[in-house]
Amino acid sequence: MDNSYILNEREFEIFKLFSIKMTPATKKDYLSKIILFKEKTKVEDLLEVTKNECRDFISFVEDEYATSTSEKIFSYLHSFYAFMKREKYIELNPFTFVKKPIVTREKCKKDVLSIQEINQLIDSLDKLNARDRLIMVFLVTTGCLLNELVRVKWKDLIVDEENNFYVRLGQGKKGRVIKLHPYCFRLIESYRYYSGLSEIIIPSEDYIFTTQKSQSITDRNVRLIVKKAFDMAGLPQYSAKDLRHSYAAISLMLGADKEDIKKQLGWSDKYYAIRYKHVLNFVDSESIDYILGKDNFKLNKK
Repeated sequence: MDNSYILNEREFEIFKLFSIKMTPATKKDYLSKIILFKEKTKVEDLLEVTKNECRDFISFVEDEYATSTSEKIFSYLHSFYAFMKREKYIELNPFTFVKKPIVTREKCKKDVLSIQEINQLIDSLDKLNARDRLIMVFLVTTGCLLNELVRVKWKDLIVDEENNFYVRLGQGKKGRVIKLHPYCFRLIESYRYYSGLSEIIIPSEDYIFTTQKSQSITDRNVRLIVKKAFDMAGLPQYSAKDLRHSYAAISLMLGADKEDIKKQLGWSDKYYAIRYKHVLNFVDSESIDYILGKDNFKLNKK
């Protein structure tokens, strides 16, 4: 793993025991946060950190990252130190003395785009290349997570007898098949053309989204693409996660059933929809008749 040398031999051996049942991706994520902790605190031994050093680090994290990321980093480190206490490497878990960053689960106006803002974003996408334009429309029309988008392979595209197109997203309990917007599929065809691929989509293990140097794309690549698109559209206040929130909020406003949204987004519980109760009045400023007439989405005219 990259940068594992930052941990001393004993620390790395403990981490290997701690992460033995984790998937490779999860293990890499945990390790990166533990390395960040050691780098920023400048401690020589992770087993000898103080509660004050832990508090200072979490304060740094809260200044540098979104609250959701701060909460995640705290949870990773708390879990790692709880393991070391349980296995008697240390006597106390220093993170029990640190206040956990808490993410409010209810969404507000700053978390969602209005229909007008979605249209504003769509209008600006012609300035992007074929791949990046497809990525943006894929995120807007599926509400998928970034880690789901980067893992989509050509074999995950499905067509039925009536030429409706679908994509398989997620893994395990969150695995699902969802219908693709016709415009999104046309952009897939355009992307294949500009990539020098054949018109016929052959199911394969190859990832759909790649870079010039790699056979796959990363979450970080996608975040940069999304930031560029929002900046070009004059909407720099939004980020990638807001596209997923917008999909949920607008769908609920337009009358979609909570169970359908649960299946579409891979929620574990349809009552996640209650998080959007305070934003449904903000996602569009037009009359309800205008909203429900879905022709106001420029995507439907593409």
